[in-house]
Amino acid sequence: MMFLLQKRLFCLFPCNNSSIYLSSYQLCGLFNFSTATYESSEHSSNFIVVNPLQSCELSSEKAAKAAKYHTCRKNSSSLSIEFFKQNGWSDAQVMKLTQKAPKLLRAKVETTLKPRMRSLQDMGFSVAEIVQLVSKWPTILFNNIQPNLNFLRSLLGSNERLLIACRRNGFLLNSNLPRKIEPNISLLRECGISNERIARMVVTMPSFVVRKSKFIKEVIEHVEELGVPRDCGMFPHALLVVMNVSRSKCDATFATFKSFGWSQPDIIAILRKSPFVWKLSKKNVSDKMTFLMKEAGCELQYIISHPVLLSLSLEKRLRPRHEVINFLEQNKLLDKGHSLIYVLTLTEQKFINKYLFPYKEKFTALYYSYVAAVQGKQHVVVEN
Repeated sequence: MMFLLQKRLFCLFPCNNSSIYLSSYQLCGLFNFSTATYESSEHSSNFIVVNPLQSCELSSEKAAKAAKYHTCRKNSSSLSIEFFKQNGWSDAQVMKLTQKAPKLLRAKVETTLKPRMRSLQDMGFSVAEIVQLVSKWPTILFNNIQPNLNFLRSLLGSNERLLIACRRNGFLLNSNLPRKIEPNISLLRECGISNERIARMVVTMPSFVVRKSKFIKEVIEHVEELGVPRDCGMFPHALLVVMNVSRSKCDATFATFKSFGWSQPDIIAILRKSPFVWKLSKKNVSDKMTFLMKEAGCELQYIISHPVLLSLSLEKRLRPRHEVINFLEQNKLLDKGHSLIYVLTLTEQKFINKYLFPYKEKFTALYYSYVAAVQGKQHVVVEN
């Protein structure tokens, strides 16, 4: 049977790797080994994409499964395709959509597709926005997601923000509204977080909205235990960070800071001021602290006062810039005492313009060594 299928496919199509368009009736004919009845041009939109070489490699079991999954009644699929085209979808967009969700070809236009599409249009979504939304999550045309959409759009304030959040986490559309989404938003409001801040949190990391409320409560308690009170302006940022960091990792980071001489109040202060630090691994914190204190000669209090130093890449920012400044000072091209925080936080172009271009002709190796380091390539430390 497999041999007959391969023979028929090789006879019909050239053996190259280009995709061809094949109607569902033609595909049925191939798999049923009956005389294929080719459709007229008036039904040319009733298509799916088949790659010849991939088809030839199907086992008989997979071929039967594929035929059952992809084939559909001719009239139903034609109506579905025509419906999408009438609503502003291009041929290419319809093809991608039906490949992603073949069951849309079997969906009833009047009772399923039209009502769902109309609800999106009534909410003010443009054709382009609807294409984005449905292309990403085709199942919304089968489920009643209007309550979720209404709630989220009211919270986020615009369709644009809603689309961004949904692209980042489509479960927002299908998650249980009264059991998960609404209770989680209420918990944040109870913490004194404004609707606008909550909206920014949802757009930034929508995954937390669909978590169990128990999890959100535990995170709120953990952030407070770490020393960030609810009335602190960084509380929402700390929540987002801690949601992505396990308690064991937080404890390990805490212990790492202590091993370098940080006091508990210092550690709490950095969490309030720069919660992003808690995303760093134990090794990352250790390597940066070692470099800043032993190689760059920073005092502990200086690092505590400028936690942004810990957010910079060790290999692409801290070490390369320190080497450049150190080299220039040793060659008496710069006065000593340049502010380290100033040098390290300059934009890339400003740093190059100020500290490299003026010396490029004389110290070519210095320039290319720095450029290689910034690009993540192995570089040679320039010697005096």
